[in-house]
Amino acid sequence: MTEEQLAILEYLNEHALGYENRRTSTEIRDTLNLESGGQTNEHVREQIRAMILEHQCCIGSGMWVDGYWIIQTEDELERVCQSLESRANSITDRANALRESWRLQNG
Repeated sequence: MTEEQLAILEYLNEHALGYENRRTSTEIRDTLNLESGGQTNEHVREQIRAMILEHQCCIGSGMWVDGYWIIQTEDELERVCQSLESRANSITDRANALRESWRLQNG
Protein backbone atom coordinates (compact mmCIF):
# COMPACT_ATOMS: atom_id res chain seq x y z
CA MET A 1 0.00 0.00 0.00
CA THR A 2 1.05 3.57 -0.55
CA GLU A 3 1.69 5.92 2.36
CA GLU A 4 -1.60 7.67 1.62
CA GLN A 5 -3.50 4.40 1.64
CA LEU A 6 -1.88 3.36 4.92
CA ALA A 7 -2.85 6.72 6.42
CA ILE A 8 -6.45 6.31 5.23
CA LEU A 9 -6.63 2.79 6.65
CA GLU A 10 -5.21 3.91 9.99
CA TYR A 11 -7.67 6.82 10.12
CA LEU A 12 -10.64 4.58 9.33
CA ASN A 13 -9.52 1.99 11.89
CA GLU A 14 -9.31 4.70 14.54
CA HIS A 15 -12.40 6.74 13.67
CA ALA A 16 -14.73 4.75 11.41
CA LEU A 17 -15.32 1.28 12.78
CA GLY A 18 -18.80 0.30 11.64
CA TYR A 19 -21.49 2.03 9.62
CA GLU A 20 -22.58 4.36 12.42
CA ASN A 21 -19.08 5.86 12.59
CA ARG A 22 -18.57 6.43 8.87
CA ARG A 23 -16.48 9.36 7.68
CA THR A 24 -16.96 11.36 4.49
CA SER A 25 -14.31 11.66 1.82
CA THR A 26 -14.07 15.35 2.72
CA GLU A 27 -13.35 14.52 6.38
CA ILE A 28 -10.73 11.98 5.31
CA ARG A 29 -9.17 14.42 2.83
CA ASP A 30 -9.07 17.33 5.28
CA THR A 31 -7.85 15.32 8.26
CA LEU A 32 -5.06 13.64 6.31
CA ASN A 33 -4.22 16.65 4.16
CA LEU A 34 -4.79 14.74 0.91
CA GLU A 35 -5.44 16.19 -2.52
CA SER A 36 -9.09 16.15 -3.55
CA GLY A 37 -8.80 15.34 -7.22
CA GLY A 38 -12.00 17.29 -7.82
CA GLN A 39 -15.22 18.43 -6.20
CA THR A 40 -16.24 14.92 -5.17
CA ASN A 41 -12.81 13.96 -3.82
CA GLU A 42 -12.02 11.60 -6.67
CA HIS A 43 -8.46 11.10 -5.43
CA VAL A 44 -9.62 9.88 -2.03
CA ARG A 45 -12.27 7.69 -3.62
CA GLU A 46 -9.70 6.19 -6.02
CA GLN A 47 -7.35 5.40 -3.14
CA ILE A 48 -10.11 3.63 -1.23
CA ARG A 49 -11.20 1.72 -4.35
CA ALA A 50 -7.62 0.50 -4.82
CA MET A 51 -7.40 -0.48 -1.16
CA ILE A 52 -10.48 -2.68 -1.59
CA LEU A 53 -9.49 -4.20 -4.92
CA GLU A 54 -5.75 -4.63 -4.40
CA HIS A 55 -5.20 -4.88 -0.65
CA GLN A 56 -8.23 -6.76 0.70
CA CYS A 57 -9.45 -3.87 2.86
CA CYS A 58 -13.07 -4.27 4.00
CA ILE A 59 -14.16 -0.66 3.58
CA GLY A 60 -17.86 0.02 3.21
CA SER A 61 -19.69 2.79 1.43
CA GLY A 62 -23.22 3.30 0.24
CA MET A 63 -24.93 4.96 -2.66
CA TRP A 64 -27.45 6.93 -0.56
CA VAL A 65 -25.28 7.68 2.45
CA ASP A 66 -22.10 9.67 2.72
CA GLY A 67 -19.01 8.14 4.13
CA TYR A 68 -16.67 5.22 4.39
CA TRP A 69 -16.20 2.81 7.26
CA ILE A 70 -14.46 -0.40 8.22
CA ILE A 71 -17.08 -3.13 7.84
CA GLN A 72 -17.69 -4.78 11.21
CA THR A 73 -20.56 -7.23 10.66
CA GLU A 74 -21.87 -9.58 8.01
CA ASP A 75 -25.01 -7.42 7.87
CA GLU A 76 -22.92 -4.37 6.95
CA LEU A 77 -21.06 -6.46 4.37
CA GLU A 78 -24.31 -7.67 2.80
CA ARG A 79 -25.81 -4.16 2.68
CA VAL A 80 -22.70 -2.83 0.92
CA CYS A 81 -22.56 -5.75 -1.53
CA GLN A 82 -26.28 -5.50 -2.32
CA SER A 83 -25.91 -1.79 -3.00
CA LEU A 84 -22.98 -2.42 -5.35
CA GLU A 85 -24.79 -5.23 -7.15
CA SER A 86 -27.90 -3.09 -7.54
CA ARG A 87 -25.81 -0.28 -9.07
CA ALA A 88 -24.13 -2.75 -11.43
CA ASN A 89 -27.50 -4.15 -12.55
CA SER A 90 -28.86 -0.65 -13.10
CA ILE A 91 -25.88 0.30 -15.27
CA THR A 92 -26.23 -2.91 -17.29
CA ASP A 93 -29.94 -2.17 -17.80
CA ARG A 94 -29.06 1.31 -19.05
CA ALA A 95 -26.46 -0.04 -21.47
CA ASN A 96 -28.96 -2.58 -22.80
CA ALA A 97 -31.61 0.13 -23.24
CA LEU A 98 -29.16 2.27 -25.21
CA ARG A 99 -28.29 -0.63 -27.50
CA GLU A 100 -31.97 -1.38 -28.06
CA SER A 101 -32.75 2.29 -28.77
CA TRP A 102 -29.87 2.42 -31.25
CA ARG A 103 -31.09 -0.76 -32.93
CA LEU A 104 -34.65 0.59 -33.20
CA GLN A 105 -33.53 3.95 -34.57
CA ASN A 106 -30.91 2.63 -36.95
CA GLY A 107 -32.53 -0.63 -38.04
